[in-house]
Amino acid sequence: MGQKTTLIVFLFLSLIIKAQHRYITNKGHDSLEKAIYVSHEMIEGRTAYFERQAEEKPLMFQKTRVLIGELNRLSNNVKSYIDTIQREVNTERVVYDLLEENFYKKILFTPQGKLTKRAKRLKIKIDSLYNFSLKVNVHRLSQLENFSKEHFKTDNEYYDFDENKLTFFEHLFYDKTNYGIMMSMYYLTLDVQTFQLLYYGTVMSY
Repeated sequence: MGQKTTLIVFLFLSLIIKAQHRYITNKGHDSLEKAIYVSHEMIEGRTAYFERQAEEKPLMFQKTRVLIGELNRLSNNVKSYIDTIQREVNTERVVYDLLEENFYKKILFTPQGKLTKRAKRLKIKIDSLYNFSLKVNVHRLSQLENFSKEHFKTDNEYYDFDENKLTFFEHLFYDKTNYGIMMSMYYLTLDVQTFQLLYYGTVMSY
């Protein structure tokens, strides 16, 4: 039942993400914020469940508890860093177009298009999460492997519509307007949470 619930939520969140790519006005962030909140609550509930299971049946669940703890720690590192940047930019200033042009872009990219120190720190945190996603996927489940590779593998090759090669960050932040980067940050947060829920779903099915 837990796996089915998690997969349903995953599909629901995926539909939201696809829908937001078609937004016309600056309202896409509302749905994303709600989806992030809902998935956060689910993660909290699943974590509490495994904490109880580890206390009641330590031989069965202690190892799982340790893996979940590390996954949550690395996931929270990414999300907290994103939150820090988002607070600096201030969502309302972005939504109401109160930031100077390229304000957000300058946080992540140098004038030469390279990554800033803060972007490099974010990359390190994403890399750590990706590397652990390989370790935590002990049964080599394709849904976990494919998701983490698509969303967190920063040395993947990406291409634009004209077949020009893009880096992970160029692909993730293809729309470099203030609003575009803010939305991409929300997508990244939701991707991290979706992976956590996917992992919980696989563990609860054993």
